[in-house]
Amino acid sequence: MNYRSILSNFSVALGAQGLSTLVGLLTSLIVPKLLGIDEFGYWQLFIFYTTYLALFTLGLNDGVYLTEGGKRRSETCKKQLASQFWVECSYQCVFAALIVVVALSGAFGEDRSFVLLMTALYLLLNNASNFFGYLFQAMNESKLYSVSTMINCTAFLVPLLVMLAVGDSDFRHYIFFYTIARFASLGFSVWKGRDFLQAGVVDARTALSLCWSSMKAGSKLLLSTTAGTLILGVARFMVDANWGIEEFSIVSLAVSITSFVMTLVSQASMVLFPALRQADRDEAVGFYVAARNGLDVLLPLTYILYAPLVTVLTWWLPQYEASFALFALLMPLCVFNSKMGVVGNTFLWVLRKEGKLLAINVVTLCVSALFSVVGTFCFHSIEIIFGGAVAAVIGRCVYTERFIENEFGVCERGSIGGAIAVTICFVIASIVLPLWMAWALMVAVCSVYGLLNLRRLKHVLGFLRS
Repeated sequence: MNYRSILSNFSVALGAQGLSTLVGLLTSLIVPKLLGIDEFGYWQLFIFYTTYLALFTLGLNDGVYLTEGGKRRSETCKKQLASQFWVECSYQCVFAALIVVVALSGAFGEDRSFVLLMTALYLLLNNASNFFGYLFQAMNESKLYSVSTMINCTAFLVPLLVMLAVGDSDFRHYIFFYTIARFASLGFSVWKGRDFLQAGVVDARTALSLCWSSMKAGSKLLLSTTAGTLILGVARFMVDANWGIEEFSIVSLAVSITSFVMTLVSQASMVLFPALRQADRDEAVGFYVAARNGLDVLLPLTYILYAPLVTVLTWWLPQYEASFALFALLMPLCVFNSKMGVVGNTFLWVLRKEGKLLAINVVTLCVSALFSVVGTFCFHSIEIIFGGAVAAVIGRCVYTERFIENEFGVCERGSIGGAIAVTICFVIASIVLPLWMAWALMVAVCSVYGLLNLRRLKHVLGFLRS
């Protein structure tokens, strides 16, 4: 396996994600300073809706990613892929038109209707751009996808800085320029994939047959990914429906900040998949063990950042102080969702266990939904809703790790039990102790945990150097 190529692709992806994180930090930390709580809530509602637009592809993009994974550009059938792209664009227009009809039906207020109308436009741009993005990554041309992400971020960052400088407090302007930025990244992707579009198309019957095959291959991956995002999404839906836009705004700020790390890690899994598809079994097993052990040691150490982060954010956005209280429950997601992204999703894809991944995520979603219902209607507690979601994610991570180890025949167990123990200490300390006393305790706990696992970390470094 070409580790130099993987690191090269990931370094560019890291740069793209760094720019994306900068935009995310501005929209999460500066924009709410300018917008009112309700206005910020509508901005977050738009971002929330765009999270699930991939569902409208019916799995076609994911199917292309799986079936073309590991192929070089010269090995793909460009005419067939171009045909699938145009078919997808056609039915995306139908879905977008339906959303427009719903938005104009009069069932919603003016602000929500605007959000829905812009969501319909963003659907067309986003899913068309992602077709090429997934294709680039499948062909191990992840740098093109990363550059597309950079263009998208830059095209939004420029007007964002202008709006922040002039103190623009209209959420509609932010949504408009966010959508226009997606158009810029689509233009780049179409240009870099123009050889596919210039190859012509196959006949309609063949094109529909190819699309159906891709949908069958990708539907499980799409549904499993969607189920994974709904683990938290169903909790946010409940908050919006039962607490209103103001509370949704407060909760969304906490969720969006913790999502930065998880978004970065999901990019890592997309980079790793094509390379691992080309690797032999022994290399894949070795990389799995190294990734598992490295993440087991490093990810729990992020709990040390909790107290400084909450202190700064509370000073900067005092009106969202209630939001930051959720961080003690949401930070474990950075540990276990991140590990699931690299170790769980990636290696289940490599093993072509998309059905298993779907089953795991659906069960996890059901557990999260149960906690959401109980927390909403029995206790009216947002803490129970999100605490249940975190518990479900931890259980998913543990089960998935054991399943992959059995599939690979790995006898050596990881230290996920230690990560769970550190997490329990963190949550209890954050709830029971004053902020900085809890921080001092976590510094001690993480130091001991790091020293106990130093041998594992040295093994990982040795593997990467070999």
